Amino acid sequence: MIEHLSDKKTLISVRELAKGITYTESLLTGWKPPLPIRRMSTKECDAIRKQWHIIVDGEKNSPPIKNFKDVRFPEPILKMLKAKGIVQPTPIQVQGLPVILTGRDMTGIAFTGSGKTLVFVLPLIMIALQEEIMMPIMPGEGPVGLIVCPSRELARQTYEVVEQFLIPMREAGY
Repeated sequence: MIEHLSDKKTLISVRELAKGITYTESLLTGWKPPLPIRRMSTKECDAIRKQWHIIVDGEKNSPPIKNFKDVRFPEPILKMLKAKGIVQPTPIQVQGLPVILTGRDMTGIAFTGSGKTLVFVLPLIMIALQEEIMMPIMPGEGPVGLIVCPSRELARQTYEVVEQFLIPMREAGY
């Protein structure tokens, strides 16, 4: 592998290496919102976004969700959300969960404590579950996802959030 790296490329930033690369298709996840959510008009979607002060940019934006049941999470995840006192999605979750679950890229900006971690952790769990169902993962295989954090403390907090949702999933037989 090292033999294939040229000296020129090792000194080029990731931004420069990615220049000119355009992704035209979303990651295939198999998730789609329930029919009533998919049938919401642009006007209805915009009204929800306006209510929550959500700004979206791009084409074919995912419709926002109104509650966690709209996301079709397994019962253990819904129970854990309720046990943690999370009964209604926050604005970043209203728009962010459907975006990521449909395999789209997203840059989400929200205040500390607004639920950003759940926006990437819960879809990661769902995609890993889908992969496991399609082709069981053998011990030692993986990872299905990678989370990069800027500090050890944030990495630890993120790990704890993931574990909080995986434990009841395992207990329920997932």
